[in-house]
Amino acid sequence: MGSKSNALILFVKNARRGHVKTRLASFLGEEMALKIYLSLCEKIRDVCLAFPGQCYVYYSECIPEKEDLWSKEVFIKRTQCTSLDLGERMNSAFNDLCQLHETVLLIGTDIPHLTIDILKEATLALGDKDLVIGPSFDGGYYLIGMKNTNEFLFNKMTWSVDTVLEESIRRADSQNRSYHLLKPLPDIDTYDDWKKYGWF
Repeated sequence: MGSKSNALILFVKNARRGHVKTRLASFLGEEMALKIYLSLCEKIRDVCLAFPGQCYVYYSECIPEKEDLWSKEVFIKRTQCTSLDLGERMNSAFNDLCQLHETVLLIGTDIPHLTIDILKEATLALGDKDLVIGPSFDGGYYLIGMKNTNEFLFNKMTWSVDTVLEESIRRADSQNRSYHLLKPLPDIDTYDDWKKYGWF
């Protein structure tokens, strides 16, 4: 399998004050929240640059006219579908890319402890598993990957609650999908997360 058969989707928000890290902004202010968001993006970008495959960045609103952190030399730039529901947006991205690549991983920008070794493990796991999931400490997941679309994982899911991982595994079991769980990692959503895992 050639490296370009592997795809990595990165969901990002268009970076502007008041639009990113709103829960952090309520404690630290919009300017600091934006600074933290951009720092998280830089950490994730550096990991993505070592990914053995094709990287895609899916913006929440629009593709910026000016060059940003996501170089067009490395990242194919697209926009997320217009649905307000996260599951529909993720499912749409997988529908796009599972037709083009043998394996597809999807991550966000809130995981400063993500490493290239974890991404490689995720890709390798899809050699004999249907799904790969990276659990986060808050009961959700920081990574999900698959070889074929699995709409049942996203349809009518309640997001941003501590049962997302549990429900995703239950759904996978009910559909007889095999899966590999990666090591759990923290993500940075709240002020408490930042106090525990932040770095400036």
